[in-house]
Amino acid sequence: MTLNYAFGFSIFLVIFVGLNVYFFYTLNTVGRRPANINVPDVKPDFGPNVYKDIYHYLNYLHNQYKNKNPEFATVQTDLLRSFNASNNNINVKDIWLDTQQWSSEESLFPQQNGAAGKILQAMRTSQIVLVDNAPKGTQLKLLLVLEGNQKLYFKPKRYKLSTVINGNIYAGFDRYNSEVFAYYLATVMNFKWIAPSVIRKINLYQEIIPVASLGLKKTTVKYGNGTVCIYGKCFYCRKNETVCPDEKGDIEGAAILYLDKSFQIHQSPWRRSYNSKKMEWETDNDFCKKLVNGLSTTRILNLVDIAIFDFLIQNGDRHRYEVYKNKILFMDNGKGLGNPTVDELDILAPLYQCCMISMSTWKHLKMLTGGSLTETIKLLSSFQGNVLATEDHFKAVERRLLKVFATVQYCIGKHGSAKVFKDDL
Repeated sequence: MTLNYAFGFSIFLVIFVGLNVYFFYTLNTVGRRPANINVPDVKPDFGPNVYKDIYHYLNYLHNQYKNKNPEFATVQTDLLRSFNASNNNINVKDIWLDTQQWSSEESLFPQQNGAAGKILQAMRTSQIVLVDNAPKGTQLKLLLVLEGNQKLYFKPKRYKLSTVINGNIYAGFDRYNSEVFAYYLATVMNFKWIAPSVIRKINLYQEIIPVASLGLKKTTVKYGNGTVCIYGKCFYCRKNETVCPDEKGDIEGAAILYLDKSFQIHQSPWRRSYNSKKMEWETDNDFCKKLVNGLSTTRILNLVDIAIFDFLIQNGDRHRYEVYKNKILFMDNGKGLGNPTVDELDILAPLYQCCMISMSTWKHLKMLTGGSLTETIKLLSSFQGNVLATEDHFKAVERRLLKVFATVQYCIGKHGSAKVFKDDL
């Protein structure tokens, strides 16, 4: 009797354990789960498993988000035509006149009819007539005045492209290549409220010192070997943190078209505390509901666009935003491209907390699938001879784009398409 009881109980345990294993397997593997996707640890104070929900949708993302969309071919061709200035005769005077007088509700600067490529070419090659410290900012920037009185900001190179920035999302100096990468990224994503930016090399001894202002000369250091280095004038500028030329005397950096326009400055609702203190949006996943009375739907949709853009390059330093013609400008993008192995999902908080996205943004994002986004960035930047990032960073952008799609699917699953997609107002 005892033996039969023990045998029967053993059979019961085997069946019970087997059913549980099958149940949890079925629950978590409704399809073939990709081996290369790992669910990160969820912050215990950050909403009801929002990260795991998003990763669930990522695991079962439809193939339409992974394959190339043939509808993008025409868009790509138009972009290539606009940025290819190699066969155009460039009249710098006319370019700067058109740029300075440009007024449009569609874009911050002209882009059609080859204008984008002409502007970048002029920014990269025009003669410099004056160099000064930039009037404000937290990090070293120079103000360049070109022939034709066009101004540029110049952010010098601090790191090699292959340097990985460890630490928090806003660690380290600004990355000059991130500014230029951001310009091409925004353009391909059809976000037209960004200043043109291009990589430029400037010879310190031939192009800077002869036309440097007295203020700039006072923020230079000459070392025993004769090398002159710049530490500049800014909030975080230090005399022991200089930028020095290479063996040819060149300083490489990002040249960014100066915005000679007045705009409003606002604090971002999703700004970080820059210390151990948690901001309200970091602990309340219903945070967006508190913004409805203070911000218009148009403004929230604009902030969602910015969040998607920042997530792709991992710029977690958007503590404020500038508005011109009721559009948020895509300014100060130097904290992107820090670590290609990290995807800080909380940069997407405006998207997964508000769960809304403009229909035009969504339609354009769906055209950038299957590698088209980074492929186009490479093609456009090649016209100016620029290499903007390592292959790891390009792959990271494509990986993050899939997570954007998964986040939108999460929102659709939670609220339905009618509440997620908004017409552009």
